[in-house]
Amino acid sequence: MADILYCINHSYTGLLMTNLYSLKRLSGLDRLDVHVIHRDLDETDMRRIRALENGNTSISFIRFDAGLLNGSPTTSRYPLEIYFRLFAPILLEKNIDRILYLDVDTICINSLVELYNTDIEDYYFAGCTHTKRMLTRINAIRLGMGSGSKACYINTGVMLMNLSRLRSEWDPDRIFAFIRDRGQTFVLPDQDIIMALYGSRIRLLDTLRYNLSDRILRLNNISMDSRRMSLDDVRRQTCLIHYCGRSKPWKEHYMGRLGVFYYETKRQLDEHLDQLRG
Repeated sequence: MADILYCINHSYTGLLMTNLYSLKRLSGLDRLDVHVIHRDLDETDMRRIRALENGNTSISFIRFDAGLLNGSPTTSRYPLEIYFRLFAPILLEKNIDRILYLDVDTICINSLVELYNTDIEDYYFAGCTHTKRMLTRINAIRLGMGSGSKACYINTGVMLMNLSRLRSEWDPDRIFAFIRDRGQTFVLPDQDIIMALYGSRIRLLDTLRYNLSDRILRLNNISMDSRRMSLDDVRRQTCLIHYCGRSKPWKEHYMGRLGVFYYETKRQLDEHLDQLRG
């Protein structure tokens, strides 16, 4: 059994379904207990998502009190929902020790069993970084941590969360205070908070395997230190594709190479839903 976490608003319902369908098909996880933290889903939204429930997949919904985050920095690209995952330790049931958080702009294309079973006993999170050492140092300075900080700056679109350890030390006042004191410096708010408060206890994972974006693929393929990856290599070796950034395969003018995996999954989901309507 694997616990999966999403944090969305109404406009991301369709993307959640596409991601979840990819997990059901290819993750290799025997049973999925899906938890959706939201602030505005209605009965129609929840009914759509629950079309993917069956004997191996259960879905529950948790409404978040958005008033708790009044004044927190947001943008059109980074809505209030990016903060919700920070509250998972108290919003989810106490018997859930670990959970895999996924942004809904990710797609699973290979087994996640090894990822889900990663040893994180001594860590708060396991995730992947998309930043080089110099930018990580700059982020630490920007967030008031100093240039000597050893904290990691991870892309929070894929995170294995150690809820049992987070609960033992979780302090909402510390989060609110950091938002209040440093919010004006935020670039990617959730990633900034996680680096500043938890970054020294993050286990880094293989980015090419668990958080591959079009940008990361391009950078890998022009690097003199890396072996070029073709789409066939991606299909064999990568487990999670992440369509982070402004260019998305479900939007106009998408120019990336990895969209093929989204298109395949979306087509299969649409066929599956057509069969259910029947």
